[in-house]
Amino acid sequence: MGMQPLARIRGFTLVELFVVLSIVLLLGGFALHGVTRQSQNHYMDGLQGAFMTLLLNARNAAVINQVAVIVCPVRTQRQDMSDQLRCGKRNNWHRGVMAFTDRNGNRILDAEDKMVAELPGFAHATIRWRAFRNRSYLRFTTQGLTDWQNGNFLFCNSDPKPQLARQITLNYAGRLYKAPDRNQDGIHENPAGIALRCD
Repeated sequence: MGMQPLARIRGFTLVELFVVLSIVLLLGGFALHGVTRQSQNHYMDGLQGAFMTLLLNARNAAVINQVAVIVCPVRTQRQDMSDQLRCGKRNNWHRGVMAFTDRNGNRILDAEDKMVAELPGFAHATIRWRAFRNRSYLRFTTQGLTDWQNGNFLFCNSDPKPQLARQITLNYAGRLYKAPDRNQDGIHENPAGIALRCD
């Protein structure tokens, strides 16, 4: 019996390795894009939820304590707890949001007032407040009404894709509604059924 010749061992060619590497990188890119988009959606959902909770807490505090409550963007972010907060300019909500009792009606957080809720500043989104009476702040009355300030808050990501836009609609009675995605296309619509846009 003679010995069998050894089978020739065949490796991969450089072209084959390049093709496999290209496919792996392409699939990785798609996966990373999906993770990034999902992360941005979660960020916007979380911001919308936190803002809605702040508004609900402000409305409830006005009714329970029988005192007007102001919700407004802060002028500058608080460095420590001793810093006095003041209301800032219109649509500067990204600097932070505060809700406080306003016993004397001057829209300033005085010594006799108390903080009801606070939302720290955020870097990757903006909020636009559009409402009847066009004020830079929102006021809840002792009945939980909005002092005729029905309108909406539009949340826009620094990436202006329509899939990342969110909205809270606020009616005169102080009721809050999130803009839904009725047709399940990934884009939320306003109460009139029009897709939200941030451009």
